[in-house]
Amino acid sequence: MSSGAFGGDLTLTSADHRILQYLADGADYPALIASNTGLHIPLVERRCKRLETLGLIEPASSEVIYRLTDRGRQLAESP
Repeated sequence: MSSGAFGGDLTLTSADHRILQYLADGADYPALIASNTGLHIPLVERRCKRLETLGLIEPASSEVIYRLTDRGRQLAESP
C-alpha cells in the first residue's frame, strides 16, 4: 500500500508497480507493456484503466498508448 504525498491511501499491486516502472521509460501499448513486464495482456489492460482512474497514467494519443503522469512518475521513482 502506498500513501503520503498523494493524499489518502493508494492500494497498488505488484503489477501496478511493474507497469509504472516500465512506463517511466516512455509511453507504450498495453500489449507491449505486458510483453516487456511478463504480465498477461488482460491484467495490464485492467490495471492500466485503474492507474488512469487514479491519475497515475494517461492516454498518450487517441490510440490506447499510456504514459506516466507527473504524479505517477513520482510514485514510480519512490522506494
